[in-house]
Amino acid sequence: MKTNKENIEQDSALIKVAIDMHLRSYSIVRQIGHQGPQPVQKFAPPAFYRWLGEQLGGAGGAPVVVCYEAGCFGYEPARRMQKMGAQVYVIAPQDWDEQKKKQVNDKFDARVMCRRLGDYLSGERHALSIVRIPSPEEEARRAVARQREQLRGELRRLQAKGRSLLLAREMAVTGRWWAGKKWVEIQQQMPGWVLAALTDFKEIIELIEAKARKLEAALEKTAPEQLPVGEGKLSHELLAREIFDPRRFKNARQVGNYFGLCPSESSSGERRRLGAITKHGNPRLRRIMVEMAWRIFSYQPGYRAVKKWGAVLGNAACSGALRKKAIVALARRLAVDLWRIGTGRATAEELGLILTPA
Repeated sequence: MKTNKENIEQDSALIKVAIDMHLRSYSIVRQIGHQGPQPVQKFAPPAFYRWLGEQLGGAGGAPVVVCYEAGCFGYEPARRMQKMGAQVYVIAPQDWDEQKKKQVNDKFDARVMCRRLGDYLSGERHALSIVRIPSPEEEARRAVARQREQLRGELRRLQAKGRSLLLAREMAVTGRWWAGKKWVEIQQQMPGWVLAALTDFKEIIELIEAKARKLEAALEKTAPEQLPVGEGKLSHELLAREIFDPRRFKNARQVGNYFGLCPSESSSGERRRLGAITKHGNPRLRRIMVEMAWRIFSYQPGYRAVKKWGAVLGNAACSGALRKKAIVALARRLAVDLWRIGTGRATAEELGLILTPA
């Protein structure tokens, strides 16, 4: 066991590095131990990794801790730096202009990030929002699930383009305008130049739709056979591939926060006001959970959360705002309960959920 003196000496030698990362350059701030942050340095990416290697191989072998914001560069820089021997934190992007002076640049961001990194390492766990670095295998599995979402998004975009073109010709359509009787009707009423454009959209839509269905079928095959009725194999697999490991969450509140399904709050003194959900978290998971909550409402009348909110959700006389609050509350409760099932804290039967036959 290290003595307090040894801990202080180790902390005094610790090298902290914050990076504001861009494609062609990295703006970095280094802080050694308890000294003040050093002036900002700017490197091209290859030069930065050479510089980092020098820090790691310096006299005394002082540990190096690096942080950068999650973004378009993903986790490969973190993995590369970890292989070199650095301890790396990927953090959630945020506005570093705490005083709202509107004087923000790469140098400023790197300085504030370095200060926050020092606070975090000193024990202030709220100083940074740490993003979990997935394994290459986990990232590959998630990429497949996200490709499905991208294909479906492209489908919606092309469908909307076709509807817009038809609307300009005073023909309002809904649903699958490129198939069945609707397409026959369009062929009969639209001029040649409109049909030519729509035919191009139609061919691309049918191709993407086939790709999306094939991908969804492959995802469903990897899901467990036995699931709560209404959860759905595709939804289960999309959820699992985004979360990676349910054991990463320590309590139910962390689950709700990660899904962005917790209410916002403005409280001071004796006054407490709860508002709309924060939407701070993974938007993909939030959409999946709301869709799943509606299915659970339909197929699981014995589920405890459905018993609590079902009277509102099933009552057409209730306002849309009230029903929206109810479905969000049901989705939050369901997310927590699925986490409890996934970590072995409870069984589906204990929570009132009926499973599909094995």
